[in-house]
Amino acid sequence: MDNLLDWDAAVEEVTGWPEYSPQPLHALPNWARHLGLASLYYKDESQRFGRELGSFKALGAPYAVYALLRDTVEAETGARPTAKQLRSGRFEDITGRVTVCVATDGNQGRGLAYAARTFGCRCVIYIHGHVSSGRKTAIEALGATVIRINGEYEESVERAKEDARVNGWHFVSSTSWEDFAESIPRNVMNAYMVMVEEALSQVPDLSAVTHVFMQGGVGSIAAAIFLGVAQRSSSRLPRFVVVEPVEADCLYRSAVAGRPVASSGSLKTIMAGLACREVSPAAWKILDWLASDFVAIPDSWVVEAMRALADGGSGDSPIVSGESAAGGMAVLLKAAQDAELGARLGLDEDSTVILFGAEGATDPLLYEEIVGRSPGEVFDLQEKAPVSPMPATP
Repeated sequence: MDNLLDWDAAVEEVTGWPEYSPQPLHALPNWARHLGLASLYYKDESQRFGRELGSFKALGAPYAVYALLRDTVEAETGARPTAKQLRSGRFEDITGRVTVCVATDGNQGRGLAYAARTFGCRCVIYIHGHVSSGRKTAIEALGATVIRINGEYEESVERAKEDARVNGWHFVSSTSWEDFAESIPRNVMNAYMVMVEEALSQVPDLSAVTHVFMQGGVGSIAAAIFLGVAQRSSSRLPRFVVVEPVEADCLYRSAVAGRPVASSGSLKTIMAGLACREVSPAAWKILDWLASDFVAIPDSWVVEAMRALADGGSGDSPIVSGESAAGGMAVLLKAAQDAELGARLGLDEDSTVILFGAEGATDPLLYEEIVGRSPGEVFDLQEKAPVSPMPATP
């Protein structure tokens, strides 16, 4: 996986952007005590580049688009522009001829539309039949053209890739079929490491971490997180746990089979960002190497976890955790009730756990329907909470 081991340039670039601010790692001591753990931390992406984006996906696509347009301008002018120069519109006669596209459940499309608006190119987003109207509207509000496909996520991917091939567009995704040798998925993945580097700088003692939980999807971001933690660990590795919906369990099924296997589920889940039938081939190689546990869960577990995080655990900071971000907490809640599940995951009073919360309320109406409070109400409670997040450092 040498292609993913040089992310410093991406992290340096993104952390220098004007909209960048490090996002918090919340310490949740009351939840840890309630769940029978030594320590519990939650990496919060709910306000990454603002609540309107509120997802780690706001890191990957913008950096990949910046790099693409930087290289395009340099090829035509012989001079390499800065991000500030691209933002100024100085090269819009060149960047305006570039079109980027992707298929999305919401967050990736929103991040790409934001990137296109910020750096000055055109953007076309493909969504499938299960994507909510709220997520579609949010993408369109960022200036992208949105095309809905009557089918599943994979069908929207194939349509986007084919249209990109025919029209000379650029398909911007973290999914790789060539071990991340391609520049675009490699750049997307490298920028995700901003989140990982923040978390590793914020956790008090990385050597004490016994478990890292991340939600699945096609596997790319889980692979990036696990690889980043593994590269920074100086002693034993923690257990790396992948969580995904039972109706979109391609990673779990692949782990059972020992090779990439598609999910046979319906893909109908509130965890919209994880509703993927097939694994990223390149990401699977990393997960097959590093992931220790794969857990497929029903939507009802996530509903309970979203509400629990919003409530704040009798003194912990309330957290806005989206449907595709609460899977790790969902498993911890069930493991506290199910001794067999806890034992199989090796969870006990000596466990220090990091949960990566990949998104906030990316569909505010759906979030309020599930949690019973609006995202704004929970953010207000968070600001008033006596417990502060861990110091956030670049």
